[in-house]
Amino acid sequence: MIVVDASAVVLSLSDRGPRGDAARALLAADPEWVAPEHVVIEVMQSLRGLYLAKQLTAEEVAELTRRLPGLAIRKVEVAPLLGRIWELKDNLTPDDAAYVAVAELHGAPLVTADLRLMRASGPRCEIRGIPAAD
Repeated sequence: MIVVDASAVVLSLSDRGPRGDAARALLAADPEWVAPEHVVIEVMQSLRGLYLAKQLTAEEVAELTRRLPGLAIRKVEVAPLLGRIWELKDNLTPDDAAYVAVAELHGAPLVTADLRLMRASGPRCEIRGIPAAD
């Protein structure tokens, strides 16, 4: 089991370069994916950003949007994790802290491409970072 954050999912879906390959390899290494319930909204937010930055076309985003419901990500309710999310307030946004809290709850590594999250102090879970492109 791995906890996947939105940055890892977006890279795996949209990046055809080496960083996307690295994301796909990390995600393919474990078929059981878990994430906080807001993961799909965060993925959509990132895809919109890539569209606005003209890195993806509207058609590409529409195709990826159609694929999202088919991703086998088990969503975890965040309400029971709010205490831990708050404990991480000094180092992480609530969105990012939710991924950490889910990883800690399940004793699973967190896969991310978010550099701030990779470097954050406070998480008590393994963080598997997708390296930045050279």
